[in-house]
Amino acid sequence: MKNLLVSLLLFFVAVSSYGQTKHLSIMGIPITGNIATFQQKLVAKSYRVDAAANKDLPVGQRAFKGKFSGHDCSLIAYYFQETKIVHKVRVSIDFPKYADADNAYNEFKKNLLMKYKNTDLKKGRNNGREFIRVAVFDDNDIPLGVIDLFVGEGEGDYESELVIGYKDISSIQADIQNQNDL
Repeated sequence: MKNLLVSLLLFFVAVSSYGQTKHLSIMGIPITGNIATFQQKLVAKSYRVDAAANKDLPVGQRAFKGKFSGHDCSLIAYYFQETKIVHKVRVSIDFPKYADADNAYNEFKKNLLMKYKNTDLKKGRNNGREFIRVAVFDDNDIPLGVIDLFVGEGEGDYESELVIGYKDISSIQADIQNQNDL
């Protein structure tokens, strides 16, 4: 009887693990779950809530400050108002000169393409600068999400900024399903 219970338990663990949805991640944090849990994971990575920026953001966005790949950055987590599920993250890194941002762009592009082997890469140009959109797939060709990388105009003392945007497909689909279930 004990062996049967152990076997059944292992079977259910295996089935539930197989059926789990995969998500795009940032710094090892899956882009999913509620905003409170996502925030805890960012804080564990030495990010802090940017209270001043949050005053100006609408509901569904939360700002943080921290380091991304060794650079000081601003990070905004986007979440659905109803479910509080995080579905998108935007990282911005300020640079005093466009040349610095362009160098960082090339490095991030190289690293993205090395990290994600199963992708569909689209290139374009905006204000004379290359940008990329990378659709990321798992090993079974199931889409995980989209990563955008571009250099834009900075603010204040910064001439430019590097922006990396992550959109998780499964979290967006789950929210659509939740809306349909209402």
